[in-house]
Amino acid sequence: MRELWWRVARGVALALLVAGGIGNAAFADGEIDVEAHPLIWNPDNRQETKTGDLEWAGGVELTSPDGDFGGWSGLSVSADGSRLLAISDKGRWLSGRLLYDERGRIYGVADAHIAPMLGLDGKPVTRTKQLGDAEGLTVDGDDPLASQAYVSFERAHRIWKYDIANHALAAKPLQLLTQRRLGRLAFNGGIEALAWHPARPGKDDAGLVAITEDTLNPRGNIRAFLAEGRDFQRFEVKPRAPYKPTDLARLPNGDYLLLERRFSILGGVGMEIRYLKSAALTPGALVDGPVLIDVGQSYSIDNMEGLSARSDGKGGAWLYMISDDNFNPIQRTLLLMFHLPADTMTRLHGAPKSAEAAETPLRSSQSAGAPSPSPDGQIPD
Repeated sequence: MRELWWRVARGVALALLVAGGIGNAAFADGEIDVEAHPLIWNPDNRQETKTGDLEWAGGVELTSPDGDFGGWSGLSVSADGSRLLAISDKGRWLSGRLLYDERGRIYGVADAHIAPMLGLDGKPVTRTKQLGDAEGLTVDGDDPLASQAYVSFERAHRIWKYDIANHALAAKPLQLLTQRRLGRLAFNGGIEALAWHPARPGKDDAGLVAITEDTLNPRGNIRAFLAEGRDFQRFEVKPRAPYKPTDLARLPNGDYLLLERRFSILGGVGMEIRYLKSAALTPGALVDGPVLIDVGQSYSIDNMEGLSARSDGKGGAWLYMISDDNFNPIQRTLLLMFHLPADTMTRLHGAPKSAEAAETPLRSSQSAGAPSPSPDGQIPD
């Protein structure tokens, strides 16, 4: 009975997410204290270190006495794993320094700062939920705090570019795409998954891969876009009900991981990650890919919304995920870390396409990224 009550309570809380979230905090600005509490990946089986294709590499629950901390919906971690940048669906930036133990497992966040995201007029977008519902984040460099940051927003659907490298968290945006170009998107189901791609040969503008959360086309597939500057083309992603996309991360080999979540009153929360081959992301294509992990609330997860990936220096990747707690006391802000081994990436990258490519894929003319060790030099095998 107690377990049933907990599932119902969490289900009701998450159901409020669909209605637009809980609470309207009066946001602070500046340095904040963040405490970290270690997590056990599977409390029912403490010896479990691998689930699906991913290896558990540690995780923490993050708390802060500042009532404005929470709602994190997008995440970017630096190539060396030392720094993070996140966005809140209440229009806030979070920056910080990641801390690791002697085994290379994440154990905390230091030097955390919160700042309002600015609008085109230089004023905070936190004034209204309509303007401040930031969902997707990606950057064009190895360090998110020394890069150009791209942010997708729901409700007032758009993609903005922020010059974090030169103006830090006080950057004003450049507007790239609005709903007039993107077409009709579901009010609370717009672009949640966003990933950067280097410019193609002969192109000045970097590319973006954007996938909506809950906007379907007439064929029942998820609407998605390949963008270069202000120009874009469409493709579609095969849905895997009851999951819905929440973020996208580019791997060192150029392929992508799609983070998805599910929730129901009785079933609670769930998360899965699909592997999407870069060669399949072409205009007009229907894209699908193998599932690397699929877990429910018996594991240490919550409303997982942000995903970032970096090289492990050995042909594999470190993955980071953050959850959106919706400013709900029943939910948690979790920061999780996993390892995707090199042999698994090689196998997946070499697998047959899951959808036919209609045209030349959006591909990089640059290296996918240099090897990057853990900040303290300790990398778990």
